[in-house]
Amino acid sequence: MHRKGRSSILLCVVLILVLGACSRVPDNAKYIPADATAVAGINLRSLSKKIAWNLITGSKLYKEMQKRMSAQGSADAMKGIENAGIDVSNTFYIYTRSDTRFAGGNLMVALVPLADAGRWEAYVKQVFDGTPIQVRQDRKEAAPGEGMYVGWTNDLLIIINGTMAEGSENDAAQLIAAEMARAFMVPSGSNIVGNSRFAALAKGGYDLSFWLNYGSLITDLTGDVSVDLNGVSLSSAVWRDAVLTAGFDFKKGKISGAVNYYLPAQVEEATKDFGTVRTDKDLLDRLPKKDLDMLVSMHISPAGVKTLLEKVGLFGPANVGLTTQGLDMDYVLGAFTGDMVIAMNNFSLRTETLKEDFMGQEVAYRRQRATMNMTYAVKIGNPDNFARLLEMTAGTQMQRSGSGYVFPLTTDDSLHLQMSREYAVMSNRHEYAEGILDGRYKGDKMPREAADKAYDNPFAICVDIKQMLGKVDPAISSSPRDSAIIAESKKLLDNVTLYGGNYIDNAYKFDLEINFADKDENSILELIDFGMRMNDLSNIPDR
Repeated sequence: MHRKGRSSILLCVVLILVLGACSRVPDNAKYIPADATAVAGINLRSLSKKIAWNLITGSKLYKEMQKRMSAQGSADAMKGIENAGIDVSNTFYIYTRSDTRFAGGNLMVALVPLADAGRWEAYVKQVFDGTPIQVRQDRKEAAPGEGMYVGWTNDLLIIINGTMAEGSENDAAQLIAAEMARAFMVPSGSNIVGNSRFAALAKGGYDLSFWLNYGSLITDLTGDVSVDLNGVSLSSAVWRDAVLTAGFDFKKGKISGAVNYYLPAQVEEATKDFGTVRTDKDLLDRLPKKDLDMLVSMHISPAGVKTLLEKVGLFGPANVGLTTQGLDMDYVLGAFTGDMVIAMNNFSLRTETLKEDFMGQEVAYRRQRATMNMTYAVKIGNPDNFARLLEMTAGTQMQRSGSGYVFPLTTDDSLHLQMSREYAVMSNRHEYAEGILDGRYKGDKMPREAADKAYDNPFAICVDIKQMLGKVDPAISSSPRDSAIIAESKKLLDNVTLYGGNYIDNAYKFDLEINFADKDENSILELIDFGMRMNDLSNIPDR
């Protein structure tokens, strides 16, 4: 078998086990190094508690999936996996670590618990026929595919997937063997378990968990040196230890998520003014609510912005730059309350037929046309400050139109900017801008999903997926396969919301809800079924 084909088989084995097993949780996290950039965990023990096997096998989706799996010859593959000695009642981890010796600058490592190392070895010999197995100290290792290396002890399988960067190919075997040894011998004081933020994520008991050390990611990109920003040097300490964590649970009809955004320690104390005030109610009340496809609302504290700039050393230089205009940062920040919203209404994606003259002949052609009404509105703090800033910016870029401004985009569309003493609104619909200012839409009722999230939090994003996709014409594609995929996609999701922004325990906390159209089936089954349907549709001829 070709080595790349072997790699694909091994990756499929891990993927199927991750999606199909039930679990108990081992202490695999101790093998994750503290300098890991990203970590994904699959808590199969949690999944098994929430999804009883008899409920899964009794599901109509499961029965349909089972028919397709049998038809596609997957039963034998599953049987082989079950006999591979892998502990399918445990936690799987996948992590990446920065390493420029590998392509893409990253090394990917998977930690897979073993129940029977002898059965795993037999599986390797059967599936990856001819692959030599080497004995190294207390473990065995093999290279079943290009860029793939596996090592195992009695209770743990480690898979390293790393293609060498240019110039490292000659040392590939030695390099990846050294990395395997390193993966098995992470000192207790150097693993990620000691990180309190990771520990909090792991203790959450989520079905899926994700960890991103974006401070480390920025350090890798900058080479751990200071960054020059308009003549101001920003030390790497500004973003050190900045972390994003997310945990997701699969439930009936939806996926729920909890997201924590941790700021770097250097600026942590500057965040006390953030995440405490909800978006202004009157501003939300004024929005056009009919056919509301997307809403973004937020409150950003001007006082918090000032403190943050001071902490990173940018407040003084910003003042110096503004002095040339007779301004300072206090003047600029004072122009706003920090409340702002973005709304999208009446989204549509259709195919239209146009006719043009070509060498004396009328030629018709089709094109896709997306239409929508976009509106951006902010609440004004000091109206005199705001008016001066507006005159200095929009006044040089946009044309005067009555009491506002207009900026032509195309022959059919323009941006309209209107303002009062309280609000400023920019929209591609002049009547929307005027309607928000005069309170024309205040009596309209906002869709429940958007209202529940936007009014009660400092931040919210609400997207009505079902409504948006319902206005996408499958005929926009001349490909029968693509049209079928569009039609099938309309059946999956209802809406998606991300909301929160409250500052609690040194983190900005957000909640994510992905609501499915079918409220009666478990979201895991719905996703697997959707993937199978997409695979079936891929067999439709493109023309």
